[in-house]
Amino acid sequence: MIPFTWKRKRRFKVRPESVPEEARASRHLDLVIDGFPGSANSFATRAFRAMQEKKILIGNHYHSPSETIRSAGMGVPVLMTLRRPADSVSSMVRRWPFVPYESALRWYVMFYEAIEPHLNRMILSDFPVTTKNLPEVVDGLNAKFGTSFGTQLSPDRMAEFEPRLQQTPAEREERERQKLKIEESYLRETTARRRGAAEAIYERLASRSFRV
Repeated sequence: MIPFTWKRKRRFKVRPESVPEEARASRHLDLVIDGFPGSANSFATRAFRAMQEKKILIGNHYHSPSETIRSAGMGVPVLMTLRRPADSVSSMVRRWPFVPYESALRWYVMFYEAIEPHLNRMILSDFPVTTKNLPEVVDGLNAKFGTSFGTQLSPDRMAEFEPRLQQTPAEREERERQKLKIEESYLRETTARRRGAAEAIYERLASRSFRV
Protein backbone atom coordinates (compact mmCIF):
# COMPACT_ATOMS: atom_id res chain seq x y z
CA MET A 1 0.00 0.00 0.00
CA ILE A 2 2.95 2.42 0.38
CA PRO A 3 3.25 3.21 -3.37
CA PHE A 4 -0.51 3.76 -3.53
CA THR A 5 -0.35 6.14 -0.54
CA TRP A 6 2.38 8.19 -2.19
CA LYS A 7 0.35 8.38 -5.39
CA ARG A 8 -2.73 9.49 -3.45
CA LYS A 9 -0.84 12.32 -1.78
CA ARG A 10 0.45 13.54 -5.14
CA ARG A 11 -3.02 13.34 -6.66
CA PHE A 12 -4.52 15.49 -3.95
CA LYS A 13 -1.89 18.13 -4.66
CA VAL A 14 -2.48 18.37 -8.39
CA ARG A 15 -6.17 17.65 -9.01
CA PRO A 16 -8.31 20.83 -8.97
CA GLU A 17 -11.31 18.89 -7.65
CA SER A 18 -9.42 17.93 -4.49
CA VAL A 19 -7.52 19.88 -1.88
CA PRO A 20 -4.59 18.74 0.29
CA GLU A 21 -6.71 18.94 3.46
CA GLU A 22 -8.81 16.05 2.14
CA ALA A 23 -5.87 13.68 1.78
CA ARG A 24 -5.91 12.41 5.35
CA ALA A 25 -8.35 11.89 8.22
CA SER A 26 -8.97 14.93 10.41
CA ARG A 27 -11.71 16.61 12.42
CA HIS A 28 -11.87 19.35 9.81
CA LEU A 29 -13.47 17.08 7.23
CA ASP A 30 -17.20 17.47 6.61
CA LEU A 31 -17.59 13.95 5.22
CA VAL A 32 -15.57 10.89 4.21
CA ILE A 33 -16.54 8.83 1.15
CA ASP A 34 -14.51 5.65 0.88
CA GLY A 35 -14.67 2.01 -0.11
CA PHE A 36 -12.74 -0.66 -1.94
CA PRO A 37 -11.52 0.49 -5.39
CA GLY A 38 -14.10 0.00 -8.12
CA SER A 39 -17.16 0.48 -5.88
CA ALA A 40 -18.34 3.90 -7.23
CA ASN A 41 -16.14 6.04 -4.99
CA SER A 42 -15.37 8.54 -7.76
CA PHE A 43 -19.00 8.76 -8.87
CA ALA A 44 -20.24 9.28 -5.31
CA THR A 45 -17.63 11.94 -4.53
CA ARG A 46 -18.19 13.96 -7.70
CA ALA A 47 -21.97 13.72 -7.65
CA PHE A 48 -22.07 14.59 -3.94
CA ARG A 49 -19.96 17.70 -4.55
CA ALA A 50 -22.36 18.79 -7.30
CA MET A 51 -25.28 18.59 -4.84
CA GLN A 52 -23.71 21.07 -2.42
CA GLU A 53 -24.23 24.82 -2.67
CA LYS A 54 -21.03 25.55 -0.78
CA LYS A 55 -17.59 24.02 -0.86
CA ILE A 56 -17.02 21.35 1.76
CA LEU A 57 -14.09 19.09 2.64
CA ILE A 58 -14.61 15.46 1.60
CA GLY A 59 -12.04 12.86 2.56
CA ASN A 60 -12.13 10.43 -0.34
CA HIS A 61 -10.34 7.61 -2.15
CA TYR A 62 -8.37 6.55 0.92
CA HIS A 63 -9.07 2.89 0.13
CA SER A 64 -7.74 2.43 3.65
CA PRO A 65 -9.75 1.06 6.57
CA SER A 66 -7.48 2.79 9.09
CA GLU A 67 -8.06 6.29 7.66
CA THR A 68 -11.80 5.78 7.44
CA ILE A 69 -12.12 4.22 10.90
CA ARG A 70 -10.08 7.10 12.35
CA SER A 71 -12.46 9.55 10.69
CA ALA A 72 -15.50 7.80 12.16
CA GLY A 73 -13.84 7.84 15.58
CA MET A 74 -13.46 11.61 15.29
CA GLY A 75 -17.18 11.96 14.64
CA VAL A 76 -16.84 12.68 10.91
CA PRO A 77 -19.81 11.32 8.89
CA VAL A 78 -18.74 8.40 6.70
CA LEU A 79 -20.31 7.04 3.52
CA MET A 80 -18.82 3.59 2.90
CA THR A 81 -19.35 2.16 -0.59
CA LEU A 82 -19.73 -1.54 -1.39
CA ARG A 83 -19.88 -3.67 -4.53
CA ARG A 84 -19.90 -7.37 -5.32
CA PRO A 85 -16.32 -8.69 -5.13
CA ALA A 86 -16.16 -9.99 -8.71
CA ASP A 87 -17.20 -6.60 -10.11
CA SER A 88 -15.17 -4.50 -7.69
CA VAL A 89 -11.97 -6.53 -8.03
CA SER A 90 -12.29 -6.75 -11.82
CA SER A 91 -12.73 -2.99 -12.05
CA MET A 92 -9.67 -2.47 -9.89
CA VAL A 93 -7.47 -4.85 -11.90
CA ARG A 94 -8.62 -3.28 -15.16
CA ARG A 95 -7.25 0.05 -13.95
CA TRP A 96 -4.23 -1.36 -12.12
CA PRO A 97 -3.20 -4.37 -14.27
CA PHE A 98 -0.04 -4.90 -12.21
CA VAL A 99 -2.24 -6.16 -9.32
CA PRO A 100 -2.97 -9.94 -9.48
CA TYR A 101 -6.64 -10.89 -9.16
CA GLU A 102 -5.95 -13.15 -6.19
CA SER A 103 -4.10 -10.37 -4.34
CA ALA A 104 -6.89 -7.90 -5.06
CA LEU A 105 -9.49 -10.36 -3.79
CA ARG A 106 -7.46 -10.92 -0.62
CA TRP A 107 -7.30 -7.15 -0.11
CA TYR A 108 -11.09 -6.94 -0.62
CA VAL A 109 -11.67 -9.40 2.23
CA MET A 110 -9.18 -7.70 4.54
CA PHE A 111 -10.62 -4.25 3.76
CA TYR A 112 -14.24 -5.06 4.62
CA GLU A 113 -13.41 -7.34 7.55
CA ALA A 114 -11.61 -4.36 9.09
CA ILE A 115 -14.57 -2.06 8.38
CA GLU A 116 -17.30 -4.44 9.55
CA PRO A 117 -17.04 -3.81 13.34
CA HIS A 118 -17.40 -0.05 12.75
CA LEU A 119 -20.42 0.00 10.45
CA ASN A 120 -22.69 1.38 13.16
CA ARG A 121 -20.77 4.66 12.79
CA MET A 122 -21.17 4.79 9.01
CA ILE A 123 -23.73 4.66 6.22
CA LEU A 124 -23.01 1.68 3.96
CA SER A 125 -24.24 1.92 0.37
CA ASP A 126 -24.19 -0.93 -2.15
CA PHE A 127 -23.29 -0.19 -5.78
CA PRO A 128 -26.81 -0.16 -7.32
CA VAL A 129 -28.08 2.18 -4.62
CA THR A 130 -25.04 4.45 -4.81
CA THR A 131 -25.25 4.86 -8.57
CA LYS A 132 -29.04 5.11 -8.89
CA ASN A 133 -30.25 6.63 -5.61
CA LEU A 134 -27.46 8.82 -4.27
CA PRO A 135 -29.80 11.68 -3.19
CA GLU A 136 -31.66 9.22 -0.96
CA VAL A 137 -28.34 7.98 0.45
CA VAL A 138 -27.42 11.57 1.32
CA ASP A 139 -30.81 11.91 3.03
CA GLY A 140 -29.76 8.89 5.07
CA LEU A 141 -26.51 10.61 6.02
CA ASN A 142 -28.41 13.69 7.14
CA ALA A 143 -30.80 11.61 9.22
CA LYS A 144 -28.03 9.58 10.88
CA PHE A 145 -25.51 12.35 11.54
CA GLY A 146 -27.71 15.42 11.90
CA THR A 147 -26.09 17.07 8.89
CA SER A 148 -27.76 19.27 6.28
CA PHE A 149 -26.04 18.20 3.07
CA GLY A 150 -27.76 19.15 -0.18
CA THR A 151 -29.58 16.33 -1.97
CA GLN A 152 -30.77 17.90 -5.22
CA LEU A 153 -29.21 16.82 -8.50
CA SER A 154 -31.00 16.61 -11.84
CA PRO A 155 -30.83 13.36 -13.86
CA ASP A 156 -28.76 15.02 -16.58
CA ARG A 157 -26.20 16.17 -14.02
CA MET A 158 -26.16 12.69 -12.49
CA ALA A 159 -25.34 11.21 -15.90
CA GLU A 160 -22.46 13.65 -16.13
CA PHE A 161 -20.68 11.73 -13.36
CA GLU A 162 -21.51 8.20 -14.55
CA PRO A 163 -19.90 7.56 -17.98
CA ARG A 164 -21.92 4.41 -18.58
CA LEU A 165 -25.11 6.49 -18.73
CA GLN A 166 -23.62 8.36 -21.69
CA GLN A 167 -22.57 5.33 -23.75
CA THR A 168 -23.93 4.62 -27.21
CA PRO A 169 -25.50 1.19 -27.93
CA ALA A 170 -22.29 0.15 -29.70
CA GLU A 171 -20.19 1.23 -26.73
CA ARG A 172 -22.44 -0.69 -24.33
CA GLU A 173 -22.16 -3.80 -26.50
CA GLU A 174 -18.37 -3.55 -26.53
CA ARG A 175 -18.34 -3.03 -22.78
CA GLU A 176 -20.36 -6.20 -22.30
CA ARG A 177 -17.88 -8.15 -24.43
CA GLN A 178 -14.99 -6.83 -22.38
CA LYS A 179 -16.86 -7.61 -19.17
CA LEU A 180 -17.21 -11.28 -20.17
CA LYS A 181 -13.46 -11.53 -20.82
CA ILE A 182 -12.68 -9.93 -17.50
CA GLU A 183 -15.05 -12.29 -15.67
CA GLU A 184 -13.30 -15.26 -17.28
CA SER A 185 -9.93 -13.95 -16.08
CA TYR A 186 -11.33 -13.40 -12.60
CA LEU A 187 -12.55 -17.00 -12.34
CA ARG A 188 -9.39 -18.43 -13.87
CA GLU A 189 -6.95 -16.47 -11.70
CA THR A 190 -8.62 -16.70 -8.29
CA THR A 191 -9.23 -19.66 -6.01
CA ALA A 192 -12.67 -20.88 -5.00
CA ARG A 193 -11.71 -20.49 -1.33
CA ARG A 194 -10.81 -16.83 -1.77
CA ARG A 195 -13.91 -16.11 -3.83
CA GLY A 196 -16.06 -17.77 -1.17
CA ALA A 197 -14.54 -15.63 1.59
CA ALA A 198 -15.13 -12.48 -0.43
CA GLU A 199 -18.74 -13.39 -1.21
CA ALA A 200 -19.36 -14.18 2.45
CA ILE A 201 -18.14 -10.78 3.67
CA TYR A 202 -20.09 -9.07 0.88
CA GLU A 203 -23.34 -10.83 1.83
CA ARG A 204 -22.91 -9.94 5.50
CA LEU A 205 -22.31 -6.30 4.75
CA ALA A 206 -24.98 -6.06 2.04
CA SER A 207 -27.55 -7.15 4.60
CA ARG A 208 -26.64 -4.06 6.63
CA SER A 209 -26.47 -1.61 3.73
CA PHE A 210 -28.72 1.41 3.22
CA ARG A 211 -32.19 0.59 1.90
CA VAL A 212 -34.18 2.94 -0.33
